[in-house]
Amino acid sequence: VHDRRGDWELAEASFAEALALVGDGEPELRARITADRSLTAQRLGRDADAAELAAAALALAREAGDVPAEAQAHNILGMLAARLGDGTAALTELERSLALAEAGDDVVARIAALNNLALVEGEQGLVDEALQRVEAACALCATIGDRHREAALANNAADLLHQAGRHDEAV
Repeated sequence: VHDRRGDWELAEASFAEALALVGDGEPELRARITADRSLTAQRLGRDADAAELAAAALALAREAGDVPAEAQAHNILGMLAARLGDGTAALTELERSLALAEAGDDVVARIAALNNLALVEGEQGLVDEALQRVEAACALCATIGDRHREAALANNAADLLHQAGRHDEAV
């Protein structure tokens, strides 16, 4: 709840407490919590901590054989690379996230990877490619009835169209 509300400090404390409760067992659960902590660290502007936590989440996910958690870790690593200005690494990590999400049949992870790929491609001026990613993500949202994510993706599409000077389509 703290994470969804944007209260990153309380979210971090809750994730740390959850990890303490799990202890050394359940690598799958540890992987997912650690990935969530990584994203929270990124949101707090602690990129070094976020990268360390994402790498740890990736290792735990691989140990557990948890494909969705591995996809989540690659997604976070891609977002971090994009934030740090390494578009090539960002695309590599996000493509890996998408492939894993598809292999694991994780629709939400696919939506996240497609959205983040679109954002990176948009930054690189690849607007048509980015729009295709957004359209694919919107279609997935419609299949699961997630109108909230679908609306956010429509907003991203409008931003991409505006960036490309296609103002009428953006509206």
